[in-house]
Amino acid sequence: MHIKEEHFEFVLLPHEQLNVSGCLTTESKPSAEGALIYFNVIGRMKEALKAVEANGGKILTQPMAMGEYGTRALILDCEGNRIALYDK
Repeated sequence: MHIKEEHFEFVLLPHEQLNVSGCLTTESKPSAEGALIYFNVIGRMKEALKAVEANGGKILTQPMAMGEYGTRALILDCEGNRIALYDK
């Protein structure tokens, strides 16, 4: 959902009822050196990685184990933001 307010603009990520999902803003410059944000792709890692490449992003690391916590893959999105995709 795209929301425009008087002093800022953002896009809400899909979510159900009152669950937290996240949002994207236009207030910052894309960067591979900022905070590492994790997106939950539980059960859809292969599809998510295909979507990264299909939409102009780059896979930095294939899924790797994080011990008992699951796996993650690191990507650069099409704007140059570094993001972690998380799967349990």
